[in-house]
Amino acid sequence: MRLFLVLVLLGAVAGSPLSQRALELERSDEQGSSVLEEEPVGSMPCQGEERGFEVRGAKPPRYELENKPQTFEEAKKTCTKRGGCLASIHTEEINRKLFQMSKRGQVWVGGISSSSGGRPSRRWVDGSSWNYDNWASGNPSRRGTTCVALCSAGGHWRSISCETRLPFICEIPSRFP
Repeated sequence: MRLFLVLVLLGAVAGSPLSQRALELERSDEQGSSVLEEEPVGSMPCQGEERGFEVRGAKPPRYELENKPQTFEEAKKTCTKRGGCLASIHTEEINRKLFQMSKRGQVWVGGISSSSGGRPSRRWVDGSSWNYDNWASGNPSRRGTTCVALCSAGGHWRSISCETRLPFICEIPSRFP
């Protein structure tokens, strides 16, 4: 019941009525199966991805390996057309999963590395926080802007020219049933 009141208040603050989906989620919470969590401020969703709430315990995203080599920008556009983004990696577990998918060589993931005045900067194209890395020895590059490739040899990351044509991994968010 408390969750329902919070949702009503949030709907009133946002100036929009509660959706039928929010009411359904509130009912499922009364049964103890779902908890709502507000999405972090400042995250930039991929095109087609809805902002707002996330259901904790929801199905994890699906990862798709595309073997047709493309530049980083082309790969990013292809993933967007599929309803996702180039994969972002936030844990050793996800890194291992994607590394096992990659089979051989290198694949694009959604990281961009840049350096300005000797100060490194890293970001994921989906706007999520950079809270994990697994750089290969000698990486990331300290020159200009490069893109992040996951290597099948050990699952380490390399910063390489974004114009290189590589296979890539898309991260497709799960949708509510």
